[in-house]
Amino acid sequence: MVANHVDKPVASVDVTEHLQFVGDDVSLAGQIDYPKAKRPRSGYPLLFVIPHGTSMSRSDYDHIAELGTSIGAAVFRWDKRGTGRSGHGVNGSIEIDTVRAYDYALQLPSINPEQVIIFAQNDGTLLLHDIFGAMKREQRPLGVLLAGNMLDPKSISKLDVPAHIVVSKNDWNDWRTYAEKAADAHAEKYDTDTDFFVAMNTNRLLMYSSGNTFHKGAESSMKQWLERVCQTS
Repeated sequence: MVANHVDKPVASVDVTEHLQFVGDDVSLAGQIDYPKAKRPRSGYPLLFVIPHGTSMSRSDYDHIAELGTSIGAAVFRWDKRGTGRSGHGVNGSIEIDTVRAYDYALQLPSINPEQVIIFAQNDGTLLLHDIFGAMKREQRPLGVLLAGNMLDPKSISKLDVPAHIVVSKNDWNDWRTYAEKAADAHAEKYDTDTDFFVAMNTNRLLMYSSGNTFHKGAESSMKQWLERVCQTS
């Protein structure tokens, strides 16, 4: 199950486990990053990453691993089929791959399966919408973090857990619909913890237009929300 243990070159990560697991008729590769924080008696909270459609490697989420571990959560990320170290697989679907990755992550040692946050980015938010029922059957998450949200006010209402939305003002999807109105609709339906943040001068992956660095304000808003929902501070 575990290929090796290596130190991750970010300050908040203690140990990384590289993993191989079975998707939908394909072998998938991933990793879990554990924080330097002391392991809670019930296990670490888990931040589970659903990659966006153009992601070619789980290394695209180094910044999310750093963010999650900085608040004391473990972070599970993986290469979707046909990318990174995962197999290509002629048959099968990314939908089933994702549910199986989620189920696999929940069973890892040192994880508290009752304290899970799902992070989805861009078209990964659409995928989350389609498989949310199946993921809830495995384990209902504490909340969802939607970066570059593509769910409109009607669609987001399917996600009946606390949500935090982060979008770029420069995205072709209007932030007023996919952040402000989506958050309002979700909060009204569930009377739950729903808020949003709009990042200026970024691409739709929330990286600064002038470089490849994740927007600091977006990062701060996500960290504060994670700390509140996971109750890690």
